[in-house]
Amino acid sequence: MLLIYQIKVGLCLIAFYLLWKLLLSRETFHRFNRVALLAVMVIALVLPWIKISVDAMAPVARQMVTLEDLIVTPDGAVRAQQASPSWTVMGIVTAVYFIGMALVAAWLLHSQWNLRRMMKKGRKESLPGGITLHIVPGDLAPFSYFNHIVINEQDYRDNPREILIHEQAHIDLRHSWDVMFFGLVTLFQWWNPASWLLNNELRQVHEYEADEAVLNANVDVKQYQLLLIRKSVGDQLFSMANNFNYQSLKKRIRMMTMKKSSRWNTLRALAVVPVIALALLAFANNKSIAAVVTASVPQDRAVQSEMQSPEPVQVEAATQPVEAEATAEAVEMNTEEQAPQDTKPQSDDKVYKSVEQMPRFPGGEFGLMKYLQGNIKYPPEAAKNKIEGRVILQFVVEKTGEVGEVKVVRPISEELDAEAVRVVKSLPKFEPGRQDGEAVAVWYTIPVSFKLQSKPQPQPQEGE
Repeated sequence: MLLIYQIKVGLCLIAFYLLWKLLLSRETFHRFNRVALLAVMVIALVLPWIKISVDAMAPVARQMVTLEDLIVTPDGAVRAQQASPSWTVMGIVTAVYFIGMALVAAWLLHSQWNLRRMMKKGRKESLPGGITLHIVPGDLAPFSYFNHIVINEQDYRDNPREILIHEQAHIDLRHSWDVMFFGLVTLFQWWNPASWLLNNELRQVHEYEADEAVLNANVDVKQYQLLLIRKSVGDQLFSMANNFNYQSLKKRIRMMTMKKSSRWNTLRALAVVPVIALALLAFANNKSIAAVVTASVPQDRAVQSEMQSPEPVQVEAATQPVEAEATAEAVEMNTEEQAPQDTKPQSDDKVYKSVEQMPRFPGGEFGLMKYLQGNIKYPPEAAKNKIEGRVILQFVVEKTGEVGEVKVVRPISEELDAEAVRVVKSLPKFEPGRQDGEAVAVWYTIPVSFKLQSKPQPQPQEGE
C-alpha cells in the first residue's frame, strides 16, 4: 500500500512541476508562488486518499484465489509444504525503496548535526525578535535556521546590514518550516526527480522573497548585487538551512530587475484544476471493477484458463494400486465476462455476484485450503473406475456467513460431484460479504480437482 501511494503522489508531483515551470516559475509575485508550491505539495499528498465511486459496466478483472500448498499423507496427517524463500520483483523494489529512504534520512540527519555543530563554534549575540546571532570563524557562507543566524567574522565586520536583513527575512517569513516540510516529503519521494526539483524551486522562491525584503529596506540594488557576486563562492553544506548565496545567482539578479508581473497572471494557477480532476478520475474507485474478487462461473461458459496448485492433496485409494488426489485449486476467471451492475438490494433475499468486500473464510485462503484438503476423500468407486477430473462448485455464502445453496457448475461424475458438494456443505461459517457496509449474500466459486496418479515403479538396484 505504501509503495502504491507513493507512486500516485509521485505522478501528481511530476504533473504539478511541469505546470509550475511552464506557467508560474518566471513570475515576480513571490508570495503567491510560495503558497502555490506548498499547496500543490499538500494536494499531491492528499489526492490519492480521496476516493470517488464511478458506477460503470466493466469486464470482470482477471483474478484468482491463491491457496497455500498442503499435503495430506496416507495416514491422515496434514503438513504444510515449506516454500523456499525467493526474491520477487516487488520484494526487490520494496527493499531498494527503503534503502534509498534510509540513505536520504542519514543525509538529512547529518545536515542537522552539521548545523548544530557549526552554531556551537562561535560567540552568540541576541537580536530583536528572539533571534540568536552566531558569529563563527572561517570562510562560511551566511545562513539562517529557524531563529538562528550564522555569519562569519569577516561578513559581520564588512557587510552586516544587508546580510542580516536578508537572513532575518528568511526567519520572519518562516522559510525553515517550508524547508522542513519539503525535506520530509523528499525523504519519502527520494526516487522522484520532481520532488527534488520542486524543493529547489521553493528554495529559489525563498531567496527571491528575502532579496525583495532587502531591496524594500532601501538598500542600493547595484551594491547588493555586487555583494551577492562576491559571496557567490562557498560550499552549501547545510541542506536544511537557508543559505545567503543559495541557488542560481543569475536568476536572482535577473528577478530583481524584472518588471512586476500582472496580478492577472496568477490565474494561470487555475491550470492545476484539470490536473486534479484527471488525478481524481485516475484514482477513482470503479465499483464494477474493484468489487470483483472471485466472480461466479456462468453455467453457459467454460472456464478458459486454470492454474494448477504446485502439490495436490494425496490420499490412498483402498482398492487400486494408484494414488488418488483431491485438490482445491485456484481458477483464473474469464476476462470477457461482464459483471452485473449491482445496486443496493431491495429485498433481503438478493444474492450478489460481486461485492465491495468478498466473503472470507476463517484463517483466509490457507485456512480454506487446509479445511478442504483435510476433509476431501477420494470416492473408492471413482478410484476403482479410474474417474478423475475437476469439479467446479458454486455456492452462496449467506449474510450470516453460513453456506447456503450449492450447485455443480462443471460436473465430472456422480461420485466425485457428490463428494465435492458434501465437503463444501460442511464448511464452517465465513465472514460474510459486504456491500455498502452491510452484510449480504454472495455467490462463491471453488474448483475441486480429483486426479489419479500411478505409483512410481521401484528402480532396480545395482547388481540385480
